[in-house]
Amino acid sequence: MKPYQFLPLFVSVLFACNRSDNKKASMAIQAPPTIAALGTNIPGAESFDSFNTKFHADSGFQLSRIPFPIDGQCVNDVENTRWSKKNWEFLKTPVALDPDTTECRHSLTMTDSLVTEKFWIDQSGFKVERRFRLKGGKWFLVYYDDINM
Repeated sequence: MKPYQFLPLFVSVLFACNRSDNKKASMAIQAPPTIAALGTNIPGAESFDSFNTKFHADSGFQLSRIPFPIDGQCVNDVENTRWSKKNWEFLKTPVALDPDTTECRHSLTMTDSLVTEKFWIDQSGFKVERRFRLKGGKWFLVYYDDINM
């Protein structure tokens, strides 16, 4: 083969390599959302960070941000009940990226309009899950499962 016949092959390999490098670079730039940044990409929305702090410190504010009845339930060895204002237990532990826990597992999924946090112990009957949703520019607790069997 003559050298000029390799030119199309060389050009296609060069462009293929260049494309994959661009994809890798753009993926590296994207960072997962942080609690402080949630809601800040939506004009007029309150930040999740300020909501999270106030929600877990002020019981009146907390009750005002739970649209009862909410999905989820309280399950223990004795009873299985739905949450209402009458049986609500004040939540004091804020949502955290890396909570201080060694006894149970933790997961946190965040978007600009939904935060889902779970704690559980494998094969134990213990699970807590809570979901916060951005509605009308304000954050609300819309789901709370507290299962301890």
